[in-house]
Amino acid sequence: MLKTAGLQPVPMRTQMPIYAAGFFSNSLVDVASVVLPLWLASVGVSTAMIGLVVGARNILPFLFSIHGGALMDRVGVRQIMIGCALMSAVVLPLVPVVSWIPAVIALQMLNGYGSSMGWIGAQTCFGRLLSGSATYAGRFSFCLRLGSFSGPPIAGLAWDYVGVWGAFTVLSIWAAGIAVSAMFITTDADGSTAERRKLRWGDLIPRLSDYRDAVFMAAEPAMQTVLLITVMRIAASSVQDSFYPVYLHQIGLPATQIGLLVTCCSALGAVSSLWVGYTTRYMSPLWVLIWTTFGSIFFVSITPSLDGFWMLGAAAALRGLCMGLSQPLMLSILADAAGSGALARGAALRTTANRVASAVTPISMGSVATVAGLGASFYVIGAGLALVMALISIRVMRRPDIDAGAREG
Repeated sequence: MLKTAGLQPVPMRTQMPIYAAGFFSNSLVDVASVVLPLWLASVGVSTAMIGLVVGARNILPFLFSIHGGALMDRVGVRQIMIGCALMSAVVLPLVPVVSWIPAVIALQMLNGYGSSMGWIGAQTCFGRLLSGSATYAGRFSFCLRLGSFSGPPIAGLAWDYVGVWGAFTVLSIWAAGIAVSAMFITTDADGSTAERRKLRWGDLIPRLSDYRDAVFMAAEPAMQTVLLITVMRIAASSVQDSFYPVYLHQIGLPATQIGLLVTCCSALGAVSSLWVGYTTRYMSPLWVLIWTTFGSIFFVSITPSLDGFWMLGAAAALRGLCMGLSQPLMLSILADAAGSGALARGAALRTTANRVASAVTPISMGSVATVAGLGASFYVIGAGLALVMALISIRVMRRPDIDAGAREG
Protein backbone atom coordinates (compact mmCIF):
# COMPACT_ATOMS: atom_id res chain seq x y z
CA MET A 1 0.00 0.00 0.00
CA LEU A 2 1.29 3.49 -0.80
CA LYS A 3 2.22 5.57 2.23
CA THR A 4 2.93 9.26 2.68
CA ALA A 5 4.68 9.39 6.04
CA GLY A 6 6.68 7.38 8.50
CA LEU A 7 9.41 6.36 6.08
CA GLN A 8 13.06 7.33 6.33
CA PRO A 9 13.94 9.96 3.67
CA VAL A 10 16.11 8.77 0.78
CA PRO A 11 18.88 11.16 -0.40
CA MET A 12 18.30 12.82 -3.76
CA ARG A 13 21.61 11.43 -5.04
CA THR A 14 20.03 7.99 -4.60
CA GLN A 15 16.68 8.96 -6.08
CA MET A 16 17.81 10.85 -9.19
CA PRO A 17 19.61 8.05 -11.12
CA ILE A 18 16.59 5.77 -10.58
CA TYR A 19 14.27 8.45 -11.91
CA ALA A 20 16.62 8.96 -14.88
CA ALA A 21 16.70 5.22 -15.62
CA GLY A 22 12.91 5.18 -15.61
CA PHE A 23 12.81 8.33 -17.76
CA PHE A 24 14.80 6.71 -20.58
CA SER A 25 13.76 3.05 -20.30
CA ASN A 26 10.00 3.48 -20.07
CA SER A 27 9.86 6.09 -22.85
CA LEU A 28 12.07 4.36 -25.43
CA VAL A 29 9.05 2.56 -26.89
CA ASP A 30 7.17 5.88 -27.15
CA VAL A 31 10.07 7.52 -28.98
CA ALA A 32 10.39 4.53 -31.31
CA SER A 33 6.61 4.58 -31.91
CA VAL A 34 7.05 7.83 -33.84
CA VAL A 35 10.13 6.85 -35.85
CA LEU A 36 9.79 3.16 -36.71
CA PRO A 37 6.22 3.10 -38.13
CA LEU A 38 6.92 6.23 -40.18
CA TRP A 39 10.11 4.72 -41.60
CA LEU A 40 8.34 1.45 -42.43
CA ALA A 41 5.50 3.33 -44.15
CA SER A 42 8.02 5.48 -46.07
CA VAL A 43 9.69 2.40 -47.58
CA GLY A 44 6.35 0.94 -48.67
CA VAL A 45 5.76 -1.74 -46.03
CA SER A 46 2.13 -2.95 -45.77
CA THR A 47 0.02 -2.31 -42.67
CA ALA A 48 0.04 -5.99 -41.76
CA MET A 49 3.84 -6.12 -41.99
CA ILE A 50 4.16 -2.90 -39.96
CA GLY A 51 2.20 -4.63 -37.21
CA LEU A 52 4.49 -7.66 -37.43
CA VAL A 53 7.67 -5.58 -37.22
CA VAL A 54 6.41 -3.45 -34.34
CA GLY A 55 5.17 -6.53 -32.50
CA ALA A 56 8.49 -8.36 -32.98
CA ARG A 57 10.09 -6.32 -30.20
CA ASN A 58 8.02 -8.32 -27.73
CA ILE A 59 9.16 -11.82 -28.72
CA LEU A 60 12.41 -12.07 -26.72
CA PRO A 61 11.03 -10.21 -23.67
CA PHE A 62 8.10 -12.64 -23.63
CA LEU A 63 10.39 -15.65 -23.71
CA PHE A 64 13.28 -14.48 -21.54
CA SER A 65 12.21 -11.58 -19.27
CA ILE A 66 11.71 -13.94 -16.33
CA HIS A 67 15.15 -15.41 -16.96
CA GLY A 68 16.66 -11.91 -17.11
CA GLY A 69 14.84 -10.87 -13.95
CA ALA A 70 16.17 -13.93 -12.13
CA LEU A 71 19.69 -12.97 -13.25
CA MET A 72 19.19 -9.50 -11.80
CA ASP A 73 18.11 -10.98 -8.47
CA ARG A 74 21.16 -13.28 -8.42
CA VAL A 75 24.05 -11.18 -9.73
CA GLY A 76 22.84 -7.60 -9.42
CA VAL A 77 20.56 -5.41 -11.44
CA ARG A 78 22.93 -2.71 -12.68
CA GLN A 79 25.34 -4.74 -14.81
CA ILE A 80 22.45 -6.47 -16.62
CA MET A 81 20.81 -3.08 -17.24
CA ILE A 82 23.99 -1.57 -18.66
CA GLY A 83 24.76 -4.48 -20.99
CA CYS A 84 21.22 -4.74 -22.36
CA ALA A 85 20.81 -0.97 -22.80
CA LEU A 86 24.06 -0.75 -24.78
CA MET A 87 22.82 -3.56 -27.01
CA SER A 88 19.74 -1.47 -27.88
CA ALA A 89 21.87 1.60 -28.50
CA VAL A 90 23.97 -0.35 -31.02
CA VAL A 91 21.21 -2.17 -32.95
CA LEU A 92 18.76 0.74 -33.39
CA PRO A 93 20.86 2.74 -35.92
CA LEU A 94 21.32 -0.45 -37.94
CA VAL A 95 17.61 -0.63 -38.85
CA PRO A 96 17.71 1.81 -41.83
CA VAL A 97 21.08 0.39 -42.87
CA VAL A 98 19.94 -3.20 -43.40
CA SER A 99 16.47 -2.28 -44.79
CA TRP A 100 15.73 -6.01 -45.45
CA ILE A 101 12.58 -6.70 -43.42
CA PRO A 102 13.63 -10.09 -41.91
CA ALA A 103 16.83 -8.42 -40.65
CA VAL A 104 14.82 -5.45 -39.33
CA ILE A 105 12.62 -7.90 -37.41
CA ALA A 106 15.73 -9.52 -35.88
CA LEU A 107 17.12 -6.12 -34.84
CA GLN A 108 13.73 -5.16 -33.43
CA MET A 109 13.74 -8.35 -31.34
CA LEU A 110 17.17 -7.51 -29.89
CA ASN A 111 16.19 -3.92 -29.21
CA GLY A 112 12.98 -5.07 -27.56
CA TYR A 113 14.86 -7.29 -25.15
CA GLY A 114 17.46 -4.66 -24.37
CA SER A 115 14.93 -1.94 -23.63
CA SER A 116 12.68 -4.30 -21.65
CA MET A 117 15.53 -5.37 -19.38
CA GLY A 118 16.39 -1.72 -18.82
CA TRP A 119 12.80 -1.06 -17.75
CA ILE A 120 12.72 -4.15 -15.53
CA GLY A 121 15.94 -2.94 -13.91
CA ALA A 122 14.52 0.54 -13.29
CA GLN A 123 11.43 -0.98 -11.62
CA THR A 124 13.65 -3.23 -9.51
CA CYS A 125 15.78 -0.32 -8.34
CA PHE A 126 12.64 1.63 -7.48
CA GLY A 127 11.22 -1.34 -5.57
CA ARG A 128 14.39 -1.88 -3.54
CA LEU A 129 15.16 1.73 -2.65
CA LEU A 130 12.02 3.85 -3.04
CA SER A 131 8.89 1.65 -2.96
CA GLY A 132 6.25 2.22 -0.29
CA SER A 133 6.08 6.02 -0.41
CA ALA A 134 3.37 7.86 -2.33
CA THR A 135 5.83 10.74 -2.75
CA TYR A 136 8.53 8.60 -4.37
CA ALA A 137 6.01 6.61 -6.43
CA GLY A 138 4.53 9.85 -7.73
CA ARG A 139 7.96 11.27 -8.56
CA PHE A 140 9.02 8.07 -10.31
CA SER A 141 5.84 7.94 -12.36
CA PHE A 142 6.17 11.67 -13.11
CA CYS A 143 9.63 11.05 -14.57
CA LEU A 144 8.33 8.09 -16.58
CA ARG A 145 5.65 10.27 -18.14
CA LEU A 146 8.13 13.14 -18.58
CA GLY A 147 10.28 10.85 -20.73
CA SER A 148 7.28 9.99 -22.88
CA PHE A 149 6.42 13.71 -22.92
CA SER A 150 9.77 14.94 -24.21
CA GLY A 151 10.96 12.06 -26.40
CA PRO A 152 8.32 11.84 -29.17
CA PRO A 153 8.43 15.51 -30.23
CA ILE A 154 12.23 15.38 -30.29
CA ALA A 155 12.01 12.31 -32.54
CA GLY A 156 9.35 13.99 -34.69
CA LEU A 157 11.46 17.12 -35.10
CA ALA A 158 14.49 15.01 -35.98
CA TRP A 159 12.44 13.17 -38.62
CA ASP A 160 11.02 16.37 -40.16
CA TYR A 161 14.18 18.48 -40.13
CA VAL A 162 17.15 16.09 -40.05
CA GLY A 163 15.75 12.99 -41.72
CA VAL A 164 15.88 9.26 -41.12
CA TRP A 165 19.39 9.23 -39.70
CA GLY A 166 18.67 12.02 -37.25
CA ALA A 167 15.56 10.24 -35.98
CA PHE A 168 17.33 6.91 -35.46
CA THR A 169 20.24 8.71 -33.77
CA VAL A 170 17.75 10.06 -31.23
CA LEU A 171 16.65 6.48 -30.55
CA SER A 172 20.24 5.35 -30.00
CA ILE A 173 20.94 8.24 -27.62
CA TRP A 174 17.77 7.43 -25.68
CA ALA A 175 18.86 3.82 -25.21
CA ALA A 176 22.36 4.87 -24.15
CA GLY A 177 20.75 7.08 -21.50
CA ILE A 178 19.54 3.94 -19.70
CA ALA A 179 23.11 2.63 -19.42
CA VAL A 180 24.52 5.95 -18.22
CA SER A 181 21.78 6.26 -15.58
CA ALA A 182 22.45 2.73 -14.32
CA MET A 183 26.12 3.55 -13.82
CA PHE A 184 25.17 6.17 -11.22
CA ILE A 185 22.65 4.04 -9.29
CA THR A 186 23.95 3.07 -5.84
CA THR A 187 25.13 -0.50 -5.35
CA ASP A 188 22.41 -0.93 -2.72
CA ALA A 189 20.02 -1.49 -5.64
CA ASP A 190 21.79 -4.79 -6.35
CA GLY A 191 20.57 -6.23 -3.05
CA SER A 192 22.52 -7.84 -0.24
CA THR A 193 26.13 -8.67 -1.08
CA ALA A 194 25.68 -11.97 0.76
CA GLU A 195 22.99 -12.99 -1.76
CA ARG A 196 24.86 -11.85 -4.89
CA ARG A 197 27.59 -13.57 -6.84
CA LYS A 198 29.49 -13.06 -10.08
CA LEU A 199 27.87 -13.79 -13.42
CA ARG A 200 28.85 -17.19 -14.84
CA TRP A 201 28.41 -18.60 -18.33
CA GLY A 202 25.96 -21.16 -16.98
CA ASP A 203 23.73 -18.33 -15.75
CA LEU A 204 22.93 -17.43 -19.35
CA ILE A 205 20.94 -20.66 -19.72
CA PRO A 206 17.30 -20.21 -18.61
CA ARG A 207 16.17 -22.29 -15.63
CA LEU A 208 12.81 -24.02 -15.54
CA SER A 209 12.61 -23.35 -11.79
CA ASP A 210 12.57 -19.59 -12.38
CA TYR A 211 9.56 -19.89 -14.64
CA ARG A 212 7.82 -22.23 -12.20
CA ASP A 213 8.35 -19.76 -9.36
CA ALA A 214 6.93 -16.97 -11.51
CA VAL A 215 3.77 -18.98 -12.17
CA PHE A 216 3.30 -19.54 -8.43
CA MET A 217 3.84 -15.81 -7.85
CA ALA A 218 1.11 -14.98 -10.38
CA ALA A 219 -1.36 -17.26 -8.61
CA GLU A 220 -1.86 -14.77 -5.76
CA PRO A 221 -5.38 -13.32 -6.44
CA ALA A 222 -4.61 -9.60 -6.10
CA MET A 223 -1.43 -9.86 -8.15
CA GLN A 224 -3.18 -11.99 -10.77
CA THR A 225 -5.94 -9.43 -11.18
CA VAL A 226 -3.55 -6.49 -11.40
CA LEU A 227 -1.49 -8.38 -13.99
CA LEU A 228 -4.61 -8.89 -16.12
CA ILE A 229 -5.52 -5.22 -15.83
CA THR A 230 -2.05 -4.09 -16.81
CA VAL A 231 -2.15 -6.38 -19.84
CA MET A 232 -5.28 -4.51 -21.00
CA ARG A 233 -3.59 -1.20 -20.26
CA ILE A 234 -0.53 -2.14 -22.30
CA ALA A 235 -2.71 -3.44 -25.12
CA ALA A 236 -4.30 0.01 -25.37
CA SER A 237 -0.83 1.56 -25.36
CA SER A 238 0.20 -0.77 -28.18
CA VAL A 239 -2.50 0.80 -30.34
CA GLN A 240 -0.85 4.19 -29.81
CA ASP A 241 2.64 2.75 -30.27
CA SER A 242 1.86 1.13 -33.62
CA PHE A 243 -1.01 2.32 -35.83
CA TYR A 244 -1.92 5.57 -34.09
CA PRO A 245 0.90 7.52 -35.83
CA VAL A 246 0.23 5.71 -39.12
CA TYR A 247 -3.47 6.69 -39.03
CA LEU A 248 -2.67 10.31 -38.14
CA HIS A 249 -0.13 10.44 -40.97
CA GLN A 250 -2.76 9.08 -43.37
CA ILE A 251 -5.19 11.88 -42.49
CA GLY A 252 -2.51 14.48 -43.20
CA LEU A 253 -0.83 15.30 -39.89
CA PRO A 254 2.94 15.96 -40.06
CA ALA A 255 5.32 14.01 -37.82
CA THR A 256 5.86 17.01 -35.53
CA GLN A 257 2.14 17.24 -34.73
CA ILE A 258 1.96 13.48 -34.23
CA GLY A 259 4.79 13.78 -31.73
CA LEU A 260 2.95 16.62 -29.99
CA LEU A 261 -0.17 14.47 -29.58
CA VAL A 262 1.87 11.71 -27.96
CA THR A 263 3.48 14.41 -25.82
CA CYS A 264 0.08 15.76 -24.79
CA CYS A 265 -0.84 12.30 -23.51
CA SER A 266 2.38 12.05 -21.52
CA ALA A 267 2.09 15.60 -20.14
CA LEU A 268 -1.23 14.92 -18.42
CA GLY A 269 0.14 11.56 -17.30
CA ALA A 270 3.09 13.26 -15.63
CA VAL A 271 0.81 15.67 -13.76
CA SER A 272 -1.84 13.13 -12.74
CA SER A 273 0.77 10.69 -11.39
CA LEU A 274 1.35 13.16 -8.56
CA TRP A 275 -2.33 12.90 -7.58
CA VAL A 276 -2.34 9.19 -6.81
CA GLY A 277 -2.14 9.64 -3.03
CA TYR A 278 -5.15 11.98 -3.15
CA THR A 279 -7.35 9.76 -5.33
CA THR A 280 -6.76 6.62 -3.25
CA ARG A 281 -8.18 8.39 -0.20
CA TYR A 282 -11.63 8.22 -1.79
CA MET A 283 -11.48 5.02 -3.86
CA SER A 284 -9.58 1.76 -3.44
CA PRO A 285 -6.33 1.53 -5.44
CA LEU A 286 -7.66 -1.43 -7.42
CA TRP A 287 -10.81 0.39 -8.52
CA VAL A 288 -8.82 3.48 -9.46
CA LEU A 289 -6.71 1.17 -11.62
CA ILE A 290 -9.80 -0.43 -13.20
CA TRP A 291 -11.56 2.83 -14.08
CA THR A 292 -8.44 4.55 -15.41
CA THR A 293 -7.66 1.52 -17.57
CA PHE A 294 -11.18 1.70 -19.00
CA GLY A 295 -10.49 5.35 -19.77
CA SER A 296 -7.17 4.69 -21.47
CA ILE A 297 -8.85 2.13 -23.75
CA PHE A 298 -11.79 4.39 -24.59
CA PHE A 299 -9.84 7.54 -25.42
CA VAL A 300 -7.49 5.83 -27.89
CA SER A 301 -10.24 3.72 -29.49
CA ILE A 302 -12.33 6.76 -30.50
CA THR A 303 -9.46 8.28 -32.54
CA PRO A 304 -11.11 7.78 -35.99
CA SER A 305 -14.27 9.59 -34.80
CA LEU A 306 -12.36 12.74 -33.84
CA ASP A 307 -12.03 15.63 -36.27
CA GLY A 308 -9.09 17.98 -36.12
CA PHE A 309 -5.89 18.39 -34.13
CA TRP A 310 -7.56 19.95 -31.08
CA MET A 311 -10.12 17.16 -30.60
CA LEU A 312 -7.34 14.60 -30.99
CA GLY A 313 -5.31 16.56 -28.44
CA ALA A 314 -8.18 16.56 -25.91
CA ALA A 315 -8.58 12.79 -26.21
CA ALA A 316 -4.82 12.30 -25.87
CA ALA A 317 -4.77 14.48 -22.75
CA LEU A 318 -7.62 12.56 -21.10
CA ARG A 319 -5.94 9.27 -21.91
CA GLY A 320 -2.73 10.55 -20.39
CA LEU A 321 -4.56 11.50 -17.20
CA CYS A 322 -5.81 7.91 -16.93
CA MET A 323 -2.38 6.43 -17.64
CA GLY A 324 -0.65 8.65 -15.10
CA LEU A 325 -3.00 7.72 -12.27
CA SER A 326 -2.74 3.99 -12.91
CA GLN A 327 1.03 3.59 -13.24
CA PRO A 328 2.15 4.25 -9.63
CA LEU A 329 -0.54 1.87 -8.37
CA MET A 330 0.63 -0.91 -10.66
CA LEU A 331 4.25 -0.54 -9.61
CA SER A 332 3.48 -0.38 -5.89
CA ILE A 333 1.00 -3.26 -5.68
CA LEU A 334 3.13 -5.62 -7.77
CA ALA A 335 6.40 -4.71 -6.05
CA ASP A 336 4.93 -5.36 -2.60
CA ALA A 337 3.35 -8.62 -3.76
CA ALA A 338 6.66 -9.89 -5.18
CA GLY A 339 8.68 -9.24 -2.01
CA SER A 340 12.16 -7.77 -1.73
CA GLY A 341 13.98 -10.97 -2.67
CA ALA A 342 12.21 -11.40 -6.01
CA LEU A 343 11.59 -7.83 -7.17
CA ALA A 344 13.26 -8.30 -10.56
CA ARG A 345 11.35 -11.54 -11.16
CA GLY A 346 8.11 -9.79 -10.20
CA ALA A 347 8.83 -6.96 -12.64
CA ALA A 348 9.81 -9.52 -15.27
CA LEU A 349 6.54 -11.39 -14.74
CA ARG A 350 4.61 -8.21 -15.40
CA THR A 351 6.77 -7.53 -18.46
CA THR A 352 6.19 -11.05 -19.78
CA ALA A 353 2.43 -10.67 -19.48
CA ASN A 354 2.55 -7.24 -21.08
CA ARG A 355 4.66 -8.47 -23.98
CA VAL A 356 1.85 -10.84 -24.93
CA ALA A 357 -0.49 -7.89 -25.26
CA SER A 358 2.13 -5.76 -27.00
CA ALA A 359 2.84 -8.49 -29.55
CA VAL A 360 -0.72 -9.64 -30.19
CA THR A 361 -2.36 -6.20 -30.37
CA PRO A 362 -0.46 -4.66 -33.34
CA ILE A 363 -0.50 -7.95 -35.25
CA SER A 364 -4.27 -8.32 -34.69
CA MET A 365 -4.90 -4.68 -35.47
CA GLY A 366 -2.85 -4.91 -38.65
CA SER A 367 -4.86 -7.92 -39.77
CA VAL A 368 -8.18 -6.20 -39.02
CA ALA A 369 -6.97 -3.07 -40.84
CA THR A 370 -6.11 -5.13 -43.92
CA VAL A 371 -9.66 -6.50 -44.05
CA ALA A 372 -11.85 -3.68 -42.72
CA GLY A 373 -9.65 -0.59 -42.92
CA LEU A 374 -7.38 1.15 -40.44
CA GLY A 375 -10.13 3.31 -38.92
CA ALA A 376 -12.39 0.34 -38.20
CA SER A 377 -9.54 -1.53 -36.50
CA PHE A 378 -9.50 1.05 -33.67
CA TYR A 379 -13.13 0.27 -32.86
CA VAL A 380 -12.74 -3.52 -33.09
CA ILE A 381 -9.67 -3.67 -30.84
CA GLY A 382 -11.16 -1.15 -28.40
CA ALA A 383 -14.40 -3.12 -28.05
CA GLY A 384 -12.49 -6.34 -27.38
CA LEU A 385 -10.34 -4.76 -24.66
CA ALA A 386 -13.35 -3.10 -23.02
CA LEU A 387 -15.16 -6.45 -22.89
CA VAL A 388 -12.24 -8.07 -21.06
CA MET A 389 -12.13 -5.17 -18.59
CA ALA A 390 -15.86 -5.62 -17.93
CA LEU A 391 -15.28 -9.29 -17.08
CA ILE A 392 -12.40 -8.35 -14.74
CA SER A 393 -14.63 -5.78 -13.01
CA ILE A 394 -17.35 -8.36 -12.44
CA ARG A 395 -14.80 -10.74 -10.92
CA VAL A 396 -13.54 -8.06 -8.52
CA MET A 397 -17.09 -7.20 -7.45
CA ARG A 398 -17.79 -10.87 -6.74
CA ARG A 399 -14.48 -11.38 -4.89
CA PRO A 400 -14.06 -8.69 -2.18
CA ASP A 401 -10.88 -10.46 -1.03
CA ILE A 402 -9.14 -9.37 -4.26
CA ASP A 403 -9.81 -5.69 -3.55
CA ALA A 404 -8.76 -6.20 0.07
CA GLY A 405 -5.50 -7.82 -1.06
CA ALA A 406 -4.75 -4.89 -3.35
CA ARG A 407 -5.48 -2.43 -0.52
CA GLU A 408 -2.99 -4.24 1.69
CA GLY A 409 -0.45 -4.21 -1.19
